[in-house]
Amino acid sequence: MAYSKNSLQVHSLLARLYDQYHDRGFIQFRKAPEIKGTQYLEPIIKAIDKKQVLRITYLPFYEDKPYFNEIHPYLLKEHGFRWYLVGWNQFKDQVRTYALDRIRNLQELEGIDYREPGFTASDYFRYAIGIISPPGAPSLIRLAVQKTQAQYLITQPWHDSQNIHSEDDQRVVFSFRVHPTYEFKSLVLGLGKDGEVLEPASLRQDIQRELDRMLSTYK
Repeated sequence: MAYSKNSLQVHSLLARLYDQYHDRGFIQFRKAPEIKGTQYLEPIIKAIDKKQVLRITYLPFYEDKPYFNEIHPYLLKEHGFRWYLVGWNQFKDQVRTYALDRIRNLQELEGIDYREPGFTASDYFRYAIGIISPPGAPSLIRLAVQKTQAQYLITQPWHDSQNIHSEDDQRVVFSFRVHPTYEFKSLVLGLGKDGEVLEPASLRQDIQRELDRMLSTYK
């Protein structure tokens, strides 16, 4: 599960402070959306621990009716106020990711041998920001950020692989070893004019195409 002992202690502290002071007016707590699907956390954790196959009834956003999947559960991850289950889909014969808030029913299945993962839980999201984790090791990404904005990345890194490659009076160049997925591109685009992808060329071109599409929307 994607929480360290320290972060859990912080959550406990914030919960205690909220209970004591939320109605006093001098602390503004962010109103977070309701986290749905948490009723499935405990049965999924137990299934992972026991190596128990699950049948989940699942309703993706792009479907009108739910369907069931037989899943060999491997790990849980929290991202963006949602919990996700990563497991082997027996029908599709591949590892898939499922949002817990889209699960409509869950039950244990007997008589099916559990398939062990071909990876360790700590390695699966090694090169990911968010929940999209393509296979293989990605190319090195270099991102130049204006000095005023660079301090935000320095104090709150985007990823464990983040390093300062170089810097001058105007910009700090960061390096990342991550997959250039939608989540990473969104962070880059969020920098606006203060960020510039230097390499790889393919990612630089992707960002340029996305900016062209955005510009055409406002014409």
